[in-house]
Amino acid sequence: MKNLIFGAFATLEGYREGDAANLGRAVYDRCTVVALCSAKAQNPTCTVALVTNAPPPQPYLGQLTAAGVEIWDCPFDTFRVPADTNWALAYYKLCAMDWVLTHRDFARAAMVDLDTYSQYPLDDLWREADEAVLLYQVPHAASQGMAQAISQMYDAVTPQVAPHTLTHFGGELVAGSKARLQAFLQQCRAYFAALQQAGITPKEGDEAIWCGAAYRSLQEGQPVRAANAYIFRYWLGGRFYFVSTNYVLDPVCILHLPGAAKDRQLKLIYRRYTKNGSFPPPAKVHRLCCLPAAHPPLLATLWVRLQAKLPG
Repeated sequence: MKNLIFGAFATLEGYREGDAANLGRAVYDRCTVVALCSAKAQNPTCTVALVTNAPPPQPYLGQLTAAGVEIWDCPFDTFRVPADTNWALAYYKLCAMDWVLTHRDFARAAMVDLDTYSQYPLDDLWREADEAVLLYQVPHAASQGMAQAISQMYDAVTPQVAPHTLTHFGGELVAGSKARLQAFLQQCRAYFAALQQAGITPKEGDEAIWCGAAYRSLQEGQPVRAANAYIFRYWLGGRFYFVSTNYVLDPVCILHLPGAAKDRQLKLIYRRYTKNGSFPPPAKVHRLCCLPAAHPPLLATLWVRLQAKLPG
């Protein structure tokens, strides 16, 4: 295969998904259908697959296969951490990447989180994937709590040259050519082993491993680039509303909709997809996601322009 898009999902008895209580399997299965079926719809010539140790039940399985999404069985047997670790299941993404690199032949791959919606093809991303590993760069300053924790745990395993300031990369998109991803995963293995040897289990999940591996890769001259031209993390909660107009202006290809959007916006997109057999037009998806208008407010803009024309 030439280009591969895949998502990873695992479940294990007693293992945690994150800080919030587990939303239940049906929520994740709906999100999986939206993420991978939209990826296939936008990238019909790419192989799209779900890598999992627990295939979804019907009707979700039928919806995936009907759209051309393949289901690949992958045991959760590497990158395991204690079950009570926060984001313990997120480490399966590293396991899935390892499995795909070992068992599948492809030129380039992009692993995407399963709370995403693809609105455009990844043609430009594939061009960059030959030149670098691509990761979403989280817009966190060095002193932000999670970013600081990621840097400090790197200090703990390499104290001889501390302190370090690592770039905070997320795990919602990991892309590259097969050769570049193989080299990058080797960095992930080495850093994960160093943390284990030091008795450190990151509560930040897979992101801590991607960040450490990216830092080491860059130090060794292996290019890592921000994938922010292709994906953006939109927080749509009532208390934390962090969005951008890049859904339509210089638009990203993938909308990442974490948190409450899993059981709200992604649920509504799923309903429309399964009812109509196709995804809604982009403008309707944007309205469902409560994204802001991609233009300044009219009255406020006119008022500012008027004041600017006044003398003095």
